[in-house]
Amino acid sequence: MESMIVNGVSKELAEFRYQQISNLNYELHFILPSDKSKTIDATALITFSLENNDNPVVLDFKVETPIVKNIIINNKQVNITVEKEHLVVPKEYLTEGANKLSFQFVAGNQSLNRKENYLYTLLVPDRARTLFPCFDQPDLKATYELSLDIPENWKAIAGEYGKTTLQNNRKLIQFKKTNKISTYLFSFVAGEFKEEIYNKDGFEFHMLHMEEADKMAQNIDKIFDLHVKSVQWISNYTGIPLPFNKLDFALIPPFQYGGMEHVGAIQYRASSLILDENADDSQKMRRAKLIAHEVAHMWFGNLVTMKWFDDVWLKEVFANFIAAKAVAPEYPNIDHQLQFYLAHQDRAYVVDRTSGSHPIQQHLENLNMAGTLYGAIIYSKAPVVMAQLELNVGEDVLQKGLQNYLKKYAYSNATFDDLIQEISISSGKDLSKWADSWVKEAGQPKIFHSRLNTDSLKISYNSPYKSQMIEIDQREIFLNMRDTVIELSKNKFPLDQSGKGYGYFIIDEEIGSFLESNMQNFNPTERGIAYGSIFENFLNKNVYFPKDYISTLIQFLSTEKNSLLQQMLLSQFKEVYWFNLDEEMRLKLSAQHLNHFKQLMKIADSKPQKTFYFKVVSQFQHKRSEFSFFTPYLKGTSKDISLNEREKVHLYHHLRLEGLHDVQLYQTIKSNLKSEYYSELFDYLLPTTSQDTIHLQKYIKDLAKVEKRENETWVEYGLYYVNHPLQAEKTLDLIKPTIELIIEIQRTGDIFFPYNYLRNSIGMRTEKEVKETVNRYTFSFHTFKHEIPLDDKLYDKIQQNLDPVERRSK
Repeated sequence: MESMIVNGVSKELAEFRYQQISNLNYELHFILPSDKSKTIDATALITFSLENNDNPVVLDFKVETPIVKNIIINNKQVNITVEKEHLVVPKEYLTEGANKLSFQFVAGNQSLNRKENYLYTLLVPDRARTLFPCFDQPDLKATYELSLDIPENWKAIAGEYGKTTLQNNRKLIQFKKTNKISTYLFSFVAGEFKEEIYNKDGFEFHMLHMEEADKMAQNIDKIFDLHVKSVQWISNYTGIPLPFNKLDFALIPPFQYGGMEHVGAIQYRASSLILDENADDSQKMRRAKLIAHEVAHMWFGNLVTMKWFDDVWLKEVFANFIAAKAVAPEYPNIDHQLQFYLAHQDRAYVVDRTSGSHPIQQHLENLNMAGTLYGAIIYSKAPVVMAQLELNVGEDVLQKGLQNYLKKYAYSNATFDDLIQEISISSGKDLSKWADSWVKEAGQPKIFHSRLNTDSLKISYNSPYKSQMIEIDQREIFLNMRDTVIELSKNKFPLDQSGKGYGYFIIDEEIGSFLESNMQNFNPTERGIAYGSIFENFLNKNVYFPKDYISTLIQFLSTEKNSLLQQMLLSQFKEVYWFNLDEEMRLKLSAQHLNHFKQLMKIADSKPQKTFYFKVVSQFQHKRSEFSFFTPYLKGTSKDISLNEREKVHLYHHLRLEGLHDVQLYQTIKSNLKSEYYSELFDYLLPTTSQDTIHLQKYIKDLAKVEKRENETWVEYGLYYVNHPLQAEKTLDLIKPTIELIIEIQRTGDIFFPYNYLRNSIGMRTEKEVKETVNRYTFSFHTFKHEIPLDDKLYDKIQQNLDPVERRSK
């Protein structure tokens, strides 16, 4: 038993507890003060059944200074200390069968996200233990009875509906008992929020927010409507009504992610749902997909939950896959094949092309490393695999298999193998080898395209078990280990047209030239696949070189009108322009093209199009003489388009990197920022865009302090500006202290996504010295003993972000 008691939650401990503990219920009471500096006192009553009392019971509790008192076990008061992040209950106080454990404690702050006038819990993946003592593993599902004592002017939502009583300027909300859920899905939001209530067609939703009335008026109906339609579509698809009693949600200004699927209390980043008048189709689609994604989790993840976090991808793949299906009817004029490709393959390749890539399903020995599992492979590659699975077995068969899977494991847990077994039964096919090859092995398949002659195309494929279906000339092509030769005239599109093929599609010079010169003849999906394939070949040094390719990209940016493809091309342009060209070449291109894109902006016939060209113009801006062009947009006095506060903050700091700013403009922008969040962010970023090296050095040095890493998103922004190519010469020496923080950050858990930390630091660089510095650091873990070793998954994240450095510096 002692070997299981280590920091974190080991898989060994979790498997042992799963065999021992059942019938789990938490009664939790939190007293929330209005002053965020004061502690939060709390009580807990935990009841559970034990298979036997041959061993101690181990609860998880990770706080800096744990305070747990008045511990009563089965009506006996005992003294128990917290050791190695665990509360160990001696076996002599336990009984076989029913047990009861109660105590008072001070709630941990790490996952309470306390602000001046509100707070919210965020407990994924293993952070319930940072809030209260619990069995923090996904397969020990429990019911919860929560009560909150809050200031009278606060509002709150949680996993169930609550009953409110008022007393002494305080408000007590007693929430009903929840269904069985995993610890990471327990949540509450409380604070000085505004509340909107929606009642229509049998649906009742409560939304908490802090938005201004005019912004909310522009968005509220659509936000509720998208939730209703998502519930209706997914209920119909799964054959199961919404599996929980409520679907409330809160819009959090500085939320860490786009959204989080807490039962009964979904949390969203406010800016993801509140769109302005400049929003284009891609932004509206992203909002719809985000909402459908979080709603889909009520079935995929909340109703049926992975047994262990090595299968966390399982809930994410179906949330993405189902969301893409659910929003399609809402946007009949959008090319959904194209949208699928851009949301998945285009993002997955960023990681899957690197030496640090990993399988969709990863091994996980301890939940304290679960943050390293997240990324483009599980969010973006996995849905493509599901799309290929659907092509393999058929849409109706897959739907039937998923329905059986959800019904069989409802309010319980399941593994990937359980899922594949259900779909295999429904389809009558043994899918295990195919599924294991795609899910349990890493890397991009390679697909070679070449012309044999003017009327035939040869396709070579090197992944026998990763068979997949693509479409060329409206014909289905099955790819396995054999070469395929098809008749295809030279004027036909030579790549996959379905948007569901996956891999590095290697093209020869002839096909590359054909794609470039005939782009205007292709439909949007074909253009997206062509843009993506050319870019992938460019990154692999197969076709084009930076000086040639940038001209091609600028031409594409000038002629492309599809808003989804414009964003794709702008992203590619930024990579080539900023990271593959020197300053002299950038200035030359700016002189050639800046006025052209200003003119395109002027004649554009819609605000989204004007906004897009404005973004291109802002990339070309390098001279003081052009600075006046941007001041009306920053001040909010422009008449053609208006920028939201986030855009103003980042445009100002981008221009500041160029040395283009003045005190008066800063003061004007600052006074016009109505959001406290963006006002604080505006000032937070000042040292990161400073021309003074001392400020840049101090910013990186301060990141060693936990309190300076409190807002993960802000840290990502700060690192982005510190490591921007315009700052590269001044900040090369800061790479070493930045990378050396990664182990401490992983230990404390205050940066949940280490990939993003690395992407905005080493992933922003071009110098060979960066590669050498990082490799020395990682090599030291192989040659010298460290107190905390470098986890393999964290090492992979480092390699993923060294990959662009290597490609740029060759």
